[in-house]
Amino acid sequence: MGAGTRTAGGWGLSRDRASLAILGTVAIKSVLFDLGDTLWHFPELPPAMQIRTETMRRIGGLLASWGVPLEGELRFLGREIRLGVEAADRAAYESHCESPDFVEVVRGIAAKCGLDITYDQAGDLWDRWNLGGLMLGRTMFEDSFRTLDWLRERGIRLGCVTNRVFGGPRFEEELRELGLDRYFEAVAVSCDMGYMKPHQRIFEHALDAMGIDPRETAMVGDSLKADVQGAQALGMTGIWRRVRRPDPPHEPEQVGETTPEEDINRPATRAQTGRALGEFGGGEGVTPDFTIWSVWELTELPIFAQT
Repeated sequence: MGAGTRTAGGWGLSRDRASLAILGTVAIKSVLFDLGDTLWHFPELPPAMQIRTETMRRIGGLLASWGVPLEGELRFLGREIRLGVEAADRAAYESHCESPDFVEVVRGIAAKCGLDITYDQAGDLWDRWNLGGLMLGRTMFEDSFRTLDWLRERGIRLGCVTNRVFGGPRFEEELRELGLDRYFEAVAVSCDMGYMKPHQRIFEHALDAMGIDPRETAMVGDSLKADVQGAQALGMTGIWRRVRRPDPPHEPEQVGETTPEEDINRPATRAQTGRALGEFGGGEGVTPDFTIWSVWELTELPIFAQT
């Protein structure tokens, strides 16, 4: 039972009494958050056909500006980008956790489809392929903002460490549109940093940028391997945020398969939208310091009692 597994008698002990003593005497002064399935989710994805049509429209428009018709193998370019990027992302996550150069990955995928483009053109293609969270129905969990407000009102400093295949200025703009930028002192994005959680360097970037002590910092995320294990390796408190009602599933058997004609108007799965990217498993044998089912439950944890 995890130290933060709540029982009828309160918060249970998971590791040992020395661990509990540390948690009880060192006040948490900073919290780092994951984003997807921690602060936001995608409860109702658009129909697969809508996503496919918009992807082809965007890619087709870009190719037309280059004088290239959307025909032959290029008609499947959107799908090939999704599959190729996911393969590169998964391989990195399951080995060295150094984030791939996804623009170069997309350039290689285009070449396999008969399209020879420059690195800058591949960057434009990668940008067009990414539809953005707004179209995919990204929604903040109802208690996210009030939890962030509760922490900040108590002087807790906030940052973000997230695994993503797409970052840069457009991602920063999405954070501003959501109003999250006003909460985070530092945001470490894997594809921008070059390292993926649980690699220590992505966590160290946020810690160094904020000038905070890992022993006084908690990491909150939905992945036992990426968030909890990665944070604990640096001496942080690892808080596992579980989800009671999972979003539309990532169905591995559907990756790479075409959608049956009768299913084209049904909500897409994670595999069909590319949301499978970066959402791999792992973490067997990892024991979180605390387990919560909603971010608001952070307000009940004893580690904030001294703030």
